[in-house]
Amino acid sequence: MGKRNVELDEQAIKAFKLKKVITIDELLSILRCSLITVRRRLREWRALTSYNKNGRYYTIPSIPKFNKKGLWAYQNVLFSKYGTLKNTIIELARRSKKGLSHSELKEIIGLNPKCFMARFKEVPGLRKERHRREIVYFSSDEAMCKLQKENRYPAAPPTLQLPPDTMTIIILLELIHNPRSTPAELSQRLKKKGHTITGRTIENLFAHYAIGKKKLSTP
Repeated sequence: MGKRNVELDEQAIKAFKLKKVITIDELLSILRCSLITVRRRLREWRALTSYNKNGRYYTIPSIPKFNKKGLWAYQNVLFSKYGTLKNTIIELARRSKKGLSHSELKEIIGLNPKCFMARFKEVPGLRKERHRREIVYFSSDEAMCKLQKENRYPAAPPTLQLPPDTMTIIILLELIHNPRSTPAELSQRLKKKGHTITGRTIENLFAHYAIGKKKLSTP
């Protein structure tokens, strides 16, 4: 590479440091060479292409201050350390704790990915599923996908087995007369009076209505 070319390259690097982001036309003006040569220089510098603005802007790796998601914005020009918008969406969804929907992706990347992703029936690395009215992207890795779904759609807690209303009244009356009794003790007292009710069911009743501050337990 000639001295002149080195000087022009240095001017281009200085321009990047000053302006942060540059277009191809600006680089053509600085480097005074063909488009093919400019693109070769960009590859040599490992330049990043904006994932918005039709990919018109470039920057070099030493400039962006990426956030925790791997994204950087400068004057409404958006960049990703993952490169293209498609790769960015793949990485963000794959690494997320519970997958990502279109609305969640939009909030993160600053663009609506719906139209863009609709062009792809399948996205390598991701599993695309519809849940109710939204599309959600999960990792294609089976174990990770299972974990993401468990985080997004946690299983409902088991329904407590509660006594019938009539029995509830009987239990509460017994508790009023014996306020220090545990569920197991109440069960034994009621059994002597001809009522069959387990200590566990009484404990469920106490938990359901937040009765008593002490820890209740059954043998």
